[in-house]
Amino acid sequence: MLNKFVLAIGIGSLALMGAAPRSAAADKASPTPEEIDKITQAVPQKATAKPAQPRKLLVFTLTRGFKHSSVPVAAKALEILGQKTGAFETVISDDIAMFEPAKLRQFDAVCMDNTTGDLFAPADLKKLPPDEQKAARQRSDDLRKSLVDFVSGGKGLAGIHAATDCFYQWPEYGQMMGGYFNGHPWGKVIVKVDDPAHPLNAVFKGQGFQISDEIYTFKTPYSRDALRILLSVDWDASVEKLKLKPGTRQDNDYALSWVRNYGQGRVFYCAFGHDHAIFWNPAILQHYLDGIQFALGDLRADATPSARIK
Repeated sequence: MLNKFVLAIGIGSLALMGAAPRSAAADKASPTPEEIDKITQAVPQKATAKPAQPRKLLVFTLTRGFKHSSVPVAAKALEILGQKTGAFETVISDDIAMFEPAKLRQFDAVCMDNTTGDLFAPADLKKLPPDEQKAARQRSDDLRKSLVDFVSGGKGLAGIHAATDCFYQWPEYGQMMGGYFNGHPWGKVIVKVDDPAHPLNAVFKGQGFQISDEIYTFKTPYSRDALRILLSVDWDASVEKLKLKPGTRQDNDYALSWVRNYGQGRVFYCAFGHDHAIFWNPAILQHYLDGIQFALGDLRADATPSARIK
């Protein structure tokens, strides 16, 4: 039986206290009051793990390619998650200067909120004079190194949906995040809980469920040899019950959520997040909270790659 509570949507409203710092650009699009009410009703009441210390999360919202309308909805959901549970303070920004080492070190983790494209390079890079192109490329390289050093040095990285649809020319990002986007052929699937005993899957209680969203597929470097897969498309059930058409992989291995260790740091990625309603789905919000707490270092969980589990 499908897990109906996963699709439940909270209703009503609660007053919000405080506001996360954000850039001016991030304020141009905001969730509606009705959406904020739904998010507020749906977020967990408390953190799964008590923070070892006050935590600070950078939610990065820049897009150089396709811009999902759910970007500000996701950012607001994470802001409310942090406020309501006390798990973390949220800073929302689309300013690449936040990745400069002196600024980045204030954070415990970074969440890439539906980011797309080559984020650290100017959108008009090829139109710039040669000397400005050279300087821009050097800055991009410096910011890339800063992010890698941040994560591998013991901090965290989380990704929402299109976080795998960026930095295609930077292989180390793909390795760190766990894979690259390779199409979104379906809008509804039945989800398998690959690892029922894993702490980040506790909310699902071992039961698969049906969900509607833009469902991503992934290409190299995606591999169960490197990632601990938490959720995936239940291929047989989806074909039988939803008449799912063939996707982009011959092995029909379509992961939807995973964790990994990267150096001394921790990475969590979840493919759900195209549709606004994902961010007032109580179970998915709990999954995101637990994944982010893992990335922050407060929720301990095994990240041994799935292929290596005996």
